[in-house]
Amino acid sequence: METTPLETSIREESERTIRAIREHEAAEIRQLDEACTLEIEGYRGRTGDEIQARIDQELKRIASRGILERRKLMLRTIEEFITRTVEKAVEGMRSDPLYKEFLLQSICAATLEIQSGAEVHLKEQDRIFDDEIMAALKDAGVHRDIVIRDDSTIQWGGCLVRDEAGGRIFNGTIERIYYRKSAMIRREVLRILKDKGFTL
Repeated sequence: METTPLETSIREESERTIRAIREHEAAEIRQLDEACTLEIEGYRGRTGDEIQARIDQELKRIASRGILERRKLMLRTIEEFITRTVEKAVEGMRSDPLYKEFLLQSICAATLEIQSGAEVHLKEQDRIFDDEIMAALKDAGVHRDIVIRDDSTIQWGGCLVRDEAGGRIFNGTIERIYYRKSAMIRREVLRILKDKGFTL
């Protein structure tokens, strides 16, 4: 199955978050290793109180690592929640008149930037708007060769407009919009969770 830009962006964002957490863990593990090495070398000169203090410190570090693992799990859960929520929102999108308006505006804006023929790529379900798209292009003064095609790589909706001569691609897909707004969406979800008493 082909990976969509949204899945790729979500995966990349998740991988970056997990990688940062792992790097933090690796740094803590290195610090623990160094501390343990120093502990072994200086063992004979320490008193019982110093050893007990060191044990207490190591127990705190272990507890911190447990907290870190809990945070990683929560971040993964939040990512899954956001993805499910966006998918649910997209499911009912085509019944909203604003979606058709968004689609027509995106296509007209892109084709006005193109001097020659263009291909408009749509999700198969959006082909119901073909006649309205052609009428909107005509009203906008676009009198070039425009071809509308199905595109199975568009998972949620929106459009890709390809400039046949210039080789440019105008990406007006919902996936691309989500990718650009994903950091803001995450911040907003975390803010709402924080307002409800949730802490990482």
